[in-house]
Amino acid sequence: MPQKRLRRRRRRSPRRRRGEEGASLSAPLVESDSSSVTSGAPAPEPLDEPPAREYESRYHEMLASRLAVLPLPAYADEEGPDLPSDETFEALVRPYFYDDELRAALVQYQAHKLLSGPDDVHGRDGDSEAEVDSSSSLMDDITEEEFVKYSEELKARSSAEIDTDTRLNQEQFNRLHVKYVRYRIKACLLLKGKHIDELDDATLERKCPIELALGDKDLSPYLEDGAFGWYFDSDLCLLSSLSDYQRLVLPNCTWSEYESLSQYIAFYNTPEVDRDYVLYWEKMVKEIKWLEYHVLKEDTPEWDQIRRKGLYQAIRIAAEFPNIDFSLAYYGFMEYIWRTRFYVVFVKGLDRAYFEIWERVTGQQMCFRDALQEVCNENSVPSRQHTLKDELKRPGGFLQLEQQLRRCTEGISKEVPDWIAREMISQEVRFKRALPKTYAQYARKKLKVAEAIGLIPKAKA
Repeated sequence: MPQKRLRRRRRRSPRRRRGEEGASLSAPLVESDSSSVTSGAPAPEPLDEPPAREYESRYHEMLASRLAVLPLPAYADEEGPDLPSDETFEALVRPYFYDDELRAALVQYQAHKLLSGPDDVHGRDGDSEAEVDSSSSLMDDITEEEFVKYSEELKARSSAEIDTDTRLNQEQFNRLHVKYVRYRIKACLLLKGKHIDELDDATLERKCPIELALGDKDLSPYLEDGAFGWYFDSDLCLLSSLSDYQRLVLPNCTWSEYESLSQYIAFYNTPEVDRDYVLYWEKMVKEIKWLEYHVLKEDTPEWDQIRRKGLYQAIRIAAEFPNIDFSLAYYGFMEYIWRTRFYVVFVKGLDRAYFEIWERVTGQQMCFRDALQEVCNENSVPSRQHTLKDELKRPGGFLQLEQQLRRCTEGISKEVPDWIAREMISQEVRFKRALPKTYAQYARKKLKVAEAIGLIPKAKA
């Protein structure tokens, strides 16, 4: 059998760009999944006149360097017109690509962006972590009759069971294989800076014949590789009743990245359901945030009443979104309670504590331990007072608070205004404390992947 000739993959160095001094960083920040990376880059122009797009930050210089060494297959070695947009890049690659060095450069870039305009930076998980007034009541009460009405409405929406018995034959499976290979080719070319509109099937077949792609063992659409943070699951590909979107899966790219990954996959949700679920989650997080002050009362007599009030509100919120049924709404509410409890115990107030210490270290030139002692003496952050005291009792740094603070403040210079520093530190705490991700975060990321590769249309603004 003749051997296929494969081009040797060239390693290209990033294009040199102007320095950061006097840079005009005008692209807006956007909320992101898993992740809040900057975006707003213009779509590349046609290949015959590549634009001289200017990335004037250390972050984009580093991004270009790392793109050049991503383990993309040989057929994707063609030069693209420029870097992909940050949104496309983050949707496609694995999350651990963002190590401390790149995150520090991103923080610098975002700080510059906040200085240059009124845009906001949102948390990487898209969930508000704003403080809640401790005097908050249990909000408006919903009667049991109202709850029953909303529950019945949601239960009536339950879809039919997914057929997990009927399977594709070999010919159908092979056609599916070819289709998913094309999506991975498309993703490789998107990372080379191509625009999705350039990557129709006819163009892909001309530039990257499917025979070449199928001959590359690294291209199997079912295997996770070193570049992508998504794949088409081999077991789901056998089920004839599923759509392409339902076969698309996000892996646990870091240890236990998603709290209940196997359950998330088994939901078999459609894009319409996932989009409604993300909206439901965001509204629920905002409107029942008062629960944050009660989630540690689980073993107390009043917990049942508190939980019931929260559930009633969540079910009423879910009724506003036509693609959410009762089981999914209930699952989201229970996951919210679990996540909020985890946040209150391990994370709440850390951003404020880090900011208070950082402010003294950078502004007053205090050493870390003296700054920590002062913040502790002043009881500036009551919710984390026990954490600060524990650190002071352990000269060896059992909790490694100093190291954690450095990781969460790297890239923030003392010239940055306090309000920006607080926002950046808060963002980095949410990212680096690595709370296990919820289904809302899974769905949000999966939608972005599917939109980026053209699997589903982009949501209407």
